[in-house]
Amino acid sequence: MKMNNIRYILLFISLIIVVSLNACVPMPVRQGNPNNPIRTVAVLPMVNQTNDVEGPQYVRTELDKRLPGYFYANKPLKDTDQLLRDQMGVTLGAQLDMTTPQKLGELLGVDAVIYGTLMNFDTQISGLLNVKRARAKFKMVNTKTGETIWQNGIGIKSETKSGGLIGSALSAAGSIKESKEEIQWVTIESKSEDSIGGALFGAIAEKAVSKVLKAPLKVETDEMINRILATLPVGPGTGQVVASVPPKLPVTPPAPQVEFHIPAFFEFGKRDFTAIMIMTSVIKSNNEKTVFDAKLAKLGEKFRNEIDMTKALSAKGNVPPGFGRNIFIGRPDKKLSYILYPDKNKYIEQAETKGIEEKEEMPKIEKNKIGTETVDGHPCDKYSVKITYKEGKSESGLFWEATDLDRFIIKSEFENADAKTVIEMKNVKLGSPSITLFEVPQGYTKASGMMEIMMDEKH
Repeated sequence: MKMNNIRYILLFISLIIVVSLNACVPMPVRQGNPNNPIRTVAVLPMVNQTNDVEGPQYVRTELDKRLPGYFYANKPLKDTDQLLRDQMGVTLGAQLDMTTPQKLGELLGVDAVIYGTLMNFDTQISGLLNVKRARAKFKMVNTKTGETIWQNGIGIKSETKSGGLIGSALSAAGSIKESKEEIQWVTIESKSEDSIGGALFGAIAEKAVSKVLKAPLKVETDEMINRILATLPVGPGTGQVVASVPPKLPVTPPAPQVEFHIPAFFEFGKRDFTAIMIMTSVIKSNNEKTVFDAKLAKLGEKFRNEIDMTKALSAKGNVPPGFGRNIFIGRPDKKLSYILYPDKNKYIEQAETKGIEEKEEMPKIEKNKIGTETVDGHPCDKYSVKITYKEGKSESGLFWEATDLDRFIIKSEFENADAKTVIEMKNVKLGSPSITLFEVPQGYTKASGMMEIMMDEKH
């Protein structure tokens, strides 16, 4: 398939919620330490070194919620904030250096205070390399002696890069730069998108959703806090709890995933057509089967993709109301693309950054004819195919070219360690579809962005 066609499909599909298999990991049991003299603690406002005004309080709250699991009695945050504000005039973490741990302990009535600094809390979106980062450090100080009892910090990041060389190069450059910093980084997930546009739009959508749900960078924050607190000495409380992380703190591998993915070998070329694409994936570990189907249409460089995610994912509860039915329209002639939400009668308009995309190179594709078969009533030549990407990764499989449909690829089978995927093209009709399929229908309202779509209660 031409690179712009791949971009149009993946730009739309990047909004689809990924179906993941979550593995169960046995956790160790944590018990209280009666010899620890620190019983009561207060988590202080964090020093904010980021541009996110809500991040420090979110991270502080998440850490505070975990302290009972370490057998400490933590002072409610609202009581801590009120006393600091009313008695000391302190509302920000950066103002805490105006006083001492001893004075804070006397005011708050606690055995120890926890200072924190949020160093990074952001989503860097470029399309070439999208990175989510959360980095912080904390320390617990005895309010009687002023001694630092414990301190720890770490940075957690996950990244999505485009399939091209530029994204990989940016990723490597970022790792080299960050490795010199005081608090080290751990990458918990790294994945690639074949499309710059797909990675870009998906990151923007995910960022908007996280803001609406009041859970910014939740995965990264949870991982960061769990790893930081893993070295915290337990308090003197009684009982036992299940520890939040394994003791050796391995880098968390991404769970097996199934995505609606268009292989690079699909060659639509200059042919106009309409078709239904059906993708069936089976996760090997549990034989879980997921089926996606999408209506495709192409007219010159114009491209349309319509999908109803509720058919595939409603049983899993992964599709927010009003977001199941989506239509993507790519209009390179206008340097625009549209995402339509039929259940809301709204659409989002996106400007195309075509210049960057054109610099990407197609992967190396090797195919060998191994026979002939009839598929869905069409005589086909059957091929084995190997695709080698620029970063060295490769995948192998089969595809069938229909000889009565101008060698249109109507079926493919690919398999990796996690899943087997079959893509079938049904109802293929060569010829020019109506131009109206590539226009925003009457009655649709243009939304300012994903946030407006999320806040719209109509569905």
